[in-house]
Amino acid sequence: MSQSRRILFVDDDRNVLDGLRRMLHPMRGQWKMEFVTRGEDALTVMQSNPYDVIISDLRMSGMDGLQLLETVREKSPQTIRIMLSGYADQPLRTRASRCVHQFISKPCDADILKNMVERALALYDRLHSTDLSDILSRLTSLPVLPKAYREVLDLLNNPSCSLRKVGQVVAQDIGLSSKILQVVNNAFVTVQGQKIFDPIHAVSFLGFKASEALILTSGVFSELAEASIRRFCVDQLQEHCMRVGTLARAICGSLHMSDDLLDVASMAGILHDAGKMILISSFPDEYWKSILESRSRYFPVYGAERLAVQASHAELGGYLLDLWGLPSPIIEAVTYHHEPWLCSQSAFSVTDAVYVASLIDHQRQSNLADGWSEPINHDYLQSLGVADHIESWLRLHQATLFEEPAHVG
Repeated sequence: MSQSRRILFVDDDRNVLDGLRRMLHPMRGQWKMEFVTRGEDALTVMQSNPYDVIISDLRMSGMDGLQLLETVREKSPQTIRIMLSGYADQPLRTRASRCVHQFISKPCDADILKNMVERALALYDRLHSTDLSDILSRLTSLPVLPKAYREVLDLLNNPSCSLRKVGQVVAQDIGLSSKILQVVNNAFVTVQGQKIFDPIHAVSFLGFKASEALILTSGVFSELAEASIRRFCVDQLQEHCMRVGTLARAICGSLHMSDDLLDVASMAGILHDAGKMILISSFPDEYWKSILESRSRYFPVYGAERLAVQASHAELGGYLLDLWGLPSPIIEAVTYHHEPWLCSQSAFSVTDAVYVASLIDHQRQSNLADGWSEPINHDYLQSLGVADHIESWLRLHQATLFEEPAHVG
């Protein structure tokens, strides 16, 4: 990480700011920290100095944290936005999730805050590296956020939002509803062996978070030409993503992670290959060459992609989701899902769950357009203390093919 990153702290309680200043004093050599008590003052200092990170309280007098970070998103989109709050107001947090990269609960441990900021900066640096910027500059356009997904986000602002309402949004889009029904019926077999024909039922069947992620991927891949969909077996790719989301969630559940992390695992797993959309649509010949190179040389396809176009689908997917404003934990899992050891972490995480889930599914459910699939890095899992769970995770994968995905979102 580069030296002297600029961090701005905002809280209308001076005692909180004084506590943060004392707690983070050891970081003075690496961070240039500024502390202000009003949102208006934060915007003023940001006009004269660019900040890498802003960490704001949620509830403040005058301009609250939500208004502040929404303004920062508009005026300084490159600034990483973190919300520090002791409130568990779910509707307000849901609204804030549209402009906040990360949440930290009060009171906050110094090591947790330091680690979160460092990880956020490392992810930002990776997504905005020169190499990635070069390849993105060669694109004529990036996929837009699907309309149906925007409508789903709008529903989130309504405390009475229900799965049925989400399903009704999906049902209004013929292409999206047919795709969701196809993926649900192909990726899973219910215990009763019954098919699902109603998109509203499909959304209820999946749960909200899995449906939300599937709306994103379906909207993205629907922009592809029919010839590309056939050439790269996009239907099979979407089914793979759905299974990875289900298995990643099950893996996290087996390790007793929180419900919030289970939702992150679902979305990250379903979205982990979104970057392939960019390769298929903008670099189809180079991407196909990467697949053939991977197969012939027994070389990971993400490595072959970097040789062909200077970036892998993982990094491209992370950039795309960052552009769309998805939460940082999902972006992080997508960006590092082939190389989780490059992510600053000391314990098994959602990123690791998506890594394991993707490799297990690649090895057990082959896709005609897949490259060579590398084996799971047992030494890495051993370092995290979870290597002895692999056999049970293989059984979980088998179970996801035959159980109702009633808990995937």
